[in-house]
Amino acid sequence: MSEGRAAAGRILIKGGTVVTMDPAHGDLDRGDVLVENGRIAQVGADLEAPGAEVVDASGKLVIPGLIDTHLHMWQHPLAGLGADLWSDEDYGIKVFPVRERFTARDMYESTYTCAVEALSRGTTTVLNFCHNVLSEEHAEESLRAHRALGQRVLFAYGMLGHMDRLAAEHGSRLAHLDRIRGELAGDRDGLIRLGIGVTSLEYGGMELVRKEIEYGREHGLMMTIHQNPPGQILEMHQNGLLGADLVPVHANVATDHELGLLGACGCCVSFTTEGEFGGGRSMGVIARADRAGVRPTLGVDVPSAVAVDMFSQLRITLNIMRAVEAQVEREAGRWPLSRHPGSPLVSARRVLEYATVNAARAVGLADEIGSITPGKQADLVLLNTGPFGIGVGDPANHIVLQSTAADVDTVLVAGRFQKRAGELIGVDMEALPRLFQGVRGRVLGVS
Repeated sequence: MSEGRAAAGRILIKGGTVVTMDPAHGDLDRGDVLVENGRIAQVGADLEAPGAEVVDASGKLVIPGLIDTHLHMWQHPLAGLGADLWSDEDYGIKVFPVRERFTARDMYESTYTCAVEALSRGTTTVLNFCHNVLSEEHAEESLRAHRALGQRVLFAYGMLGHMDRLAAEHGSRLAHLDRIRGELAGDRDGLIRLGIGVTSLEYGGMELVRKEIEYGREHGLMMTIHQNPPGQILEMHQNGLLGADLVPVHANVATDHELGLLGACGCCVSFTTEGEFGGGRSMGVIARADRAGVRPTLGVDVPSAVAVDMFSQLRITLNIMRAVEAQVEREAGRWPLSRHPGSPLVSARRVLEYATVNAARAVGLADEIGSITPGKQADLVLLNTGPFGIGVGDPANHIVLQSTAADVDTVLVAGRFQKRAGELIGVDMEALPRLFQGVRGRVLGVS
């Protein structure tokens, strides 16, 4: 259990509009969720739980905690530095080289502030792709920051260290992974899990990538890899490296054949829609992936360029996918738009699946999180709906198109309150600007 955190108790969330994301339970207009010992015990109407702490959810939406499957948390204090990025070349010139200036202390403080912001905005689980492990201390301080909060984390240890010493440092990095695995095995909370941020194929080459993936599979670790240049998915398939435990990120140039290969092995892909779209990448891939049986998921990616806010990702993903599909219809001569089987593919509920049930699978926790299902971990978010209440029709429409991060009223992770009535629990809010500006000052030389 995290230091200073109270154990999960018995909690009855009463009278909210419960969007379970579980077909067996559906939506409840006025539903209750009973939490016991950190897990969801019951979902239904008019539940009775003598002695339980009661949370009045009337007028609120109750949803599964959102899951970000691709976030470089160390970049949090660099917010704004990547605002006008136009290309991968821009990123390689303006943002990525700054990593060399980060000390282990900076890694702690940037990871901590990013986690606080994400948690306050309803992200209960994050895959931290930590590709700034310049020393063992860089990784360990990042993990220390995660331990200071109650967010659920898949810490993807970045194998991409000093660019000129990738092969030379490889053995010591794998040895460090061994030590971290041993340390996390004793974590009673189980909120922090170890994964691997696999070296990008274009930088490390196939043999390093193979060693990392084989190590991950030997030890049962989830893995993720940036996939940007064309042909890499096919190349990994030909080398027997694809699998449901490996989550490619971006994959905007994937062919239909490659997407079929990913779908056949049960892969998820993490799309970072806002950053990809703003960088001019092809966005038709999300719908193509979905149709190919790949499970799309969503991530914020670079806080240096976009907000740490999954509600923004939900909304922009829905609208971009609609725009792309409409363009396809127009080019096929089907105008004005009309509905026909299979079109439109995307809906607000489908996009919400990307950030809940699909994402749970991507982080290796499909049986534990992602839906409000009895037996699963009680990772829950309560959303205010304002003076006008919930929109008519599918409540998922309200969540994706009406809700914002400002509506996040209450957050529970494993049945523990992390935010309640709009206030974060156990966080020194006055210290956050000092931490954030401190890293920015040391790294960029600005206040």
